[in-house]
Amino acid sequence: MTAYYVRSGAGGAGTGADWANAYTTLATAFSGKAAGDVFYVSEDHAETQASAMTLTGPGTISNPAIVICVNHSGSVPPVSADLRTTASISTTGNNGMNLAGSAIYRGIIFNVGSTTGPVLAAPSGNNVTLKLINCQINLVGNGAINISIGGVTAGYLELVNTPISFGGTSGQIRCEGVLRWRDTPSALSGTIPTNLFVSFSGRGGLIECRGVDLSAAGSGKTLVGAITGSSNAKVTFEDCKLNASVTLAGTPTQQGSLFVDAWRTGSLGANYQFASVRYAGTLTEETTIVRTGGASDGTTPLAWKIVTTANSSYYLPFECQPIMIWNDTTGSSVTATIQGIWGGGAVPNDDEIWIEVEYLGDASSPQGSFVNDAKADPLAAAAGQAAGSGTWGGSTTKFALSATFTPQQKGWIACRVKCAKASTTFYIDPKVTLT
Repeated sequence: MTAYYVRSGAGGAGTGADWANAYTTLATAFSGKAAGDVFYVSEDHAETQASAMTLTGPGTISNPAIVICVNHSGSVPPVSADLRTTASISTTGNNGMNLAGSAIYRGIIFNVGSTTGPVLAAPSGNNVTLKLINCQINLVGNGAINISIGGVTAGYLELVNTPISFGGTSGQIRCEGVLRWRDTPSALSGTIPTNLFVSFSGRGGLIECRGVDLSAAGSGKTLVGAITGSSNAKVTFEDCKLNASVTLAGTPTQQGSLFVDAWRTGSLGANYQFASVRYAGTLTEETTIVRTGGASDGTTPLAWKIVTTANSSYYLPFECQPIMIWNDTTGSSVTATIQGIWGGGAVPNDDEIWIEVEYLGDASSPQGSFVNDAKADPLAAAAGQAAGSGTWGGSTTKFALSATFTPQQKGWIACRVKCAKASTTFYIDPKVTLT
């Protein structure tokens, strides 16, 4: 590992050996360097280019280049007290920026002037790992601008405490690789895009937002646009702050095209908000139509509100997230029961909604065993589910979903409710009883 110095105001020999002889551009500094090299960038560095810019970090996936903004008047080599977040790298006019080659950037402001996409390709190369820590991305243009993640093959971008400012409502983040965005207050600014994550073309993408404040996207905005064509994507929001008026996700256009989950994420000062969006339906928390003595976060009674789309069917039902419960019984019969309610005049049939239980049915391995209370087979006649019990805060007809099995090991049991009746609303108490 070799350390080099970069400062736009340096007037020396340009060898990067020290501040006096620092490289004046990061692109020049990268040229001919080795994986794992460190590049100290001065806090007053202001690198501007009136043409498209490509920064090819000389690192590898396992040994990326390190770029750190520091105080050039501080210690040599820099120490923790010298860390800064003010160095800037910019393109002007209608010119984009490509971040190619594996690299870690800390404390760098990226100003990108392009008004056509992609504005910022990060990473733009194949099989590249890129991480931005305490950085800032400013998309200056006001056209159909975007951040594009992934090249011909998948790329990896991680943003830590790195907010993004957009220049127009047509802005977007297009992911064909992996994006992990975390620990970022006030993550969005400028002119907020109509659809934030969109256009998962080709290979699709994987996005994880954790501890990110996306609340600047409000009414008329959608965080995850509908996926069209032959692509697919999985987007997860965990411990994120949202605007109460934002739309979490557009309606998926085909089976498997889009999976969106939001856990402990929302606009309220509460830790129980969640949602799942699938082609066959959506799942959100419910705090009014709840079962007395049912599930709770310790303070607030909770239920699941399931709204199926016209695409839900017996063969391809909406599948809820698993409800987990620990089982201590082995070698004896156990029945798992979940209570529900809906607006039908009678209990739903066992081809309209049912429970599937995954348990440890083999004493010699952890392979899961499955049992359900759906009708016996596709050609069997449907029958009504059992009547439910308890007191609910709304809706009309109570029902119970139950499956009996014989576990051979102690361990967690996963109970999944599956809803096949199209365009229907169910309420489920996500609390399992074992008898």
